[in-house]
Amino acid sequence: MGRPFQLTAAALALALVALGVRATPLQISPDAQRRLGIVTQRLTLARQSGEIDAFAKVLDPAPLAQTDSDLATAATAAAASSAQARRSQALHAADGSVATKDVEAAVALARQDALKVVLLRRQLALAWGPGVARLSDAARARLVRALSDGSAALVHVDTHNNDGQAGARFVKVDIGDSSVRGVVIGPARQAEPRLQSSGLIVEVAGREAMLLSVGLTQSAHIETSAPQSGVLLPRAAIIRFRGADWVYVRTAPALFERRLASTPVVEADGLFVSQGFAAGDEVVTHGAPALFAAEQNGARGP
Repeated sequence: MGRPFQLTAAALALALVALGVRATPLQISPDAQRRLGIVTQRLTLARQSGEIDAFAKVLDPAPLAQTDSDLATAATAAAASSAQARRSQALHAADGSVATKDVEAAVALARQDALKVVLLRRQLALAWGPGVARLSDAARARLVRALSDGSAALVHVDTHNNDGQAGARFVKVDIGDSSVRGVVIGPARQAEPRLQSSGLIVEVAGREAMLLSVGLTQSAHIETSAPQSGVLLPRAAIIRFRGADWVYVRTAPALFERRLASTPVVEADGLFVSQGFAAGDEVVTHGAPALFAAEQNGARGP
């Protein structure tokens, strides 16, 4: 027998919220609004690139740093042995001061060192994908330095059945109450078996990258080319209740309605929503907690 179905506290809260996205209107007289310091702001139309929900897991950069170091060492050795082989060949051709067997040994060593470089580049592509493999030596070295000092992080981004991964260029990774935008380097080579996702390798740069510790799993959003229309709810207007985000909307001079921010997308200045609100809606940006207290105390409209 399977385990019995259980609702977590978070799921139960969301289920309760789903019963109604708008609360009963709250009536507050103009004089009371002035005493409460109510300030409102009209929403304007906003556009946002379409997004596909994803998961981001922070990768350990140590193997990449090791491979980069090994590759630099091998490339230096290959350059030196190649130069030595050319000198040996030139001296042998000029006056025979270098024996044939020594020339052959120098040429063989140069070939071996060159093959080591080729092998390491192939291992880099097999472990980190073609995007990382295509980086120049200088660009890869800069990336490793940024990963080392915490100004960058690499994350493995996955979606169910690879949704939205083809042609993706940018991914937003949620960090706390905000998100940071990362650049897609290329497809990954190690799949996420639970999601049946091959995944993307994404670089997140900036001071927020320090918060992305190795092994941390965060929610993420792959940006798509099709923009969405909606509004941006100011951060000052948002209150938390039953595990969800709500905003008070003034629907008449003395009437306020608490409205659910459904499927919000976190932005630096607030929450982007594509439904439930419209441009021109008058939202409360100061005094929302006082309205919530009044509502909970039973001061509702007719």
